[in-house]
Amino acid sequence: MTQTVALQLPDETLQRYHRAATIARKALEEFLAERLMEAVPPLAGDLPSPLQEELKALENLDNEALWRVAQSQLSPARQRLYNRLLAKNNQGTITAGEKETLHAIGEEARRLTLKKAHAYMLLKWRGHRIPSREELQRPG
Repeated sequence: MTQTVALQLPDETLQRYHRAATIARKALEEFLAERLMEAVPPLAGDLPSPLQEELKALENLDNEALWRVAQSQLSPARQRLYNRLLAKNNQGTITAGEKETLHAIGEEARRLTLKKAHAYMLLKWRGHRIPSREELQRPG
């Protein structure tokens, strides 16, 4: 099912989209619909079940709590252990137990990354300025 939405755009923005649609050899409406689908990230309900509840819960947090989630990191001790186990894995000297720990910390880091990304997305949708990749990668 599709619905019609009236959208007012500044002339310059509309001209850019007209030009891009022409270059893409598509109708303006089709081109805009495609760009909108590309721009919207998946919602919590679109993700695998174990993560859905965690990410949905973020949607109810206030901005201050979302900033804390967005800026969270693995503890320094956990990060050091992960780096040490990665090195042992690369050298081929890792034990079975260490491999399990490496996998567990990797999963923890991936989960944290998804939560941080979702928190940043929510903050952006709420009108906050999100740091650039360069700003996020600066130490301290």
